[in-house]
Amino acid sequence: MKPAYLLSKSHTPVNHTFLYTCELILFLLLNLLVSPSMAAVPLTVEVNGLDAPLKTNVLQFLDIEKMKNDEELNERWIKRLHEQAPQEIREALQPFGYYVPDIQSQLTETEGGWLARYTVNKGKPVKITKRDVQWKGEGADNPVFQQSILNYRRKADNTLNHSEYESAKNEFMNLALSAGYPKATFTENAWLVDLEKNSAELTLHMETGPLYYFGDVRFSQDFLNPELLQQYVTLKKGDPYSYESLLEFQQNLIASNYAQEVTIDPLFHEAVDQQLPLDVLMKPITPHKFVFGLGYETDVGVRGSARWTDRLINRHGHHSDVYLKLSQKEGLLRGEYSIPVLRPLTDRWVSTTDYEYEVTPSTKSSTFELETAFVRRNLTDTNFYKGFILASSENFTIADDPQVTTNLFILGATARFSEMEEGMFPQNGHYLFSDLRGAAETLLSDTSFTRMHLKGIYMRGLGENGRITTRLEIGAALVNNFDIYPASLRFFAGGDNSVRGYEYESLGPVDEDGTVVGGKNVITCSFEYDHRVAESWVLAGFVDAGNAYNDNLDKTYAGAGTGFRWLAPFGSIRVDIAWPVSEQPQLNDWRLHVGFGATL
Repeated sequence: MKPAYLLSKSHTPVNHTFLYTCELILFLLLNLLVSPSMAAVPLTVEVNGLDAPLKTNVLQFLDIEKMKNDEELNERWIKRLHEQAPQEIREALQPFGYYVPDIQSQLTETEGGWLARYTVNKGKPVKITKRDVQWKGEGADNPVFQQSILNYRRKADNTLNHSEYESAKNEFMNLALSAGYPKATFTENAWLVDLEKNSAELTLHMETGPLYYFGDVRFSQDFLNPELLQQYVTLKKGDPYSYESLLEFQQNLIASNYAQEVTIDPLFHEAVDQQLPLDVLMKPITPHKFVFGLGYETDVGVRGSARWTDRLINRHGHHSDVYLKLSQKEGLLRGEYSIPVLRPLTDRWVSTTDYEYEVTPSTKSSTFELETAFVRRNLTDTNFYKGFILASSENFTIADDPQVTTNLFILGATARFSEMEEGMFPQNGHYLFSDLRGAAETLLSDTSFTRMHLKGIYMRGLGENGRITTRLEIGAALVNNFDIYPASLRFFAGGDNSVRGYEYESLGPVDEDGTVVGGKNVITCSFEYDHRVAESWVLAGFVDAGNAYNDNLDKTYAGAGTGFRWLAPFGSIRVDIAWPVSEQPQLNDWRLHVGFGATL
């Protein structure tokens, strides 16, 4: 009877690394002896009889395949590599359960080179006839552990597969870490393969060790107030130890934007009654950060931006930010100061001062604002909420009318929700923006108004390379004195992100001279189909419609066209050609829309 082999992670039939090292040394010695005429011999390697992933794994194991293009390859070394190839093929098939393959090898000298051909009959896979899987120790009777064994047996295949076995071990250990047993270990870990019977018996015994609980959290740092850091602690003293909870705590500290490196060390040697103290070492982030950007959009022309941030003003975690944005048609200078409050990880009290100007086809405006707001956003910035108080002074001119100055004291709230697939060409996602604000003459404002603004985008995949994107914008306002109602709060339509085919903010109510003065309401919608034709190229077709208006929507403008997008990891360049189809356009009435930015 052929002997059985006891195999485990630390005991394999052949030390492949050792053999390869010896053969490499032999290869170098042989090359010192061979003549130059024997160098650089062409070699072709063929493996037949196997499908992926078996064939792929075999080719990765074969040294003759890996060295076939070596410039120093010669006849002697080819023959040596060919001799060891069958054993390498056997090793490559074992992880998939094939221990006794039939291998026919042939090395043939061809015209001008060599052909190494291996025909493999993988044979029958090793079948598992017995599984001895046990939890032992203090937590062995925990229902979670017992259920894990049942789940493993239910989904395990009868064919021996090394990767399946290693995956099961990882799942068992992860379960122990999650259940409060960080000292869990494998006491027995092996499989016994009987080549005569083509069968295997698996043994996996796990010791849970003691159940640990979270103890005190100690911070080792000197740049933040300890009371502030305690508000970031999400671990409750006395709760069972959990690796997931520990990882979440670490990620939250990094997301706080105070530390560039966070190391959490469980102090097992100081544990009393399994209460496990944690030592948290934090390395401060570089306080000052400067970024700048450059872009172009048809609506505003060439635009540039710069931002300077101080992320560690003091030990209380205060931040400051100065932002500058300039283009041919708009500009913004903003200073911001934020203070962590309530739940510091997500909540801040933000005070802002900014000066902004904007030039549209029919209006010019400049605004000075002071705002204080409570801001909450999640860690991925997909959910955003803001409640604010805003003092605003805006100077604006519409067409050739005299300049108007309007002072407002505004209360309002803004919310934003978004979710999108990852990747350069996401096919599914959505975005929703809502803003509600108002002012009253009885509360220090020149006029009373209530204004609501909603924007939504919904994206849906169509086939493997297509997607449909729909956009909807709705705005409505009630205004006491529209003559002094600021231009920045009025609604307009037209432009790259509105109704394409028309100039930026060129649609809306007009005065007696035909100048667009903006309206109290707006509604626009868009339907676009994008089709990916290459890795980084997308063709698009679209239809947009809508208008801004006061009391009644007397006319709806529509634009349609086609375009392309060039995809990049940092965003996409959008180029659209659109025609104002509701105006009976001629061929030369088309309008080019160019923009750069993210998908949503």
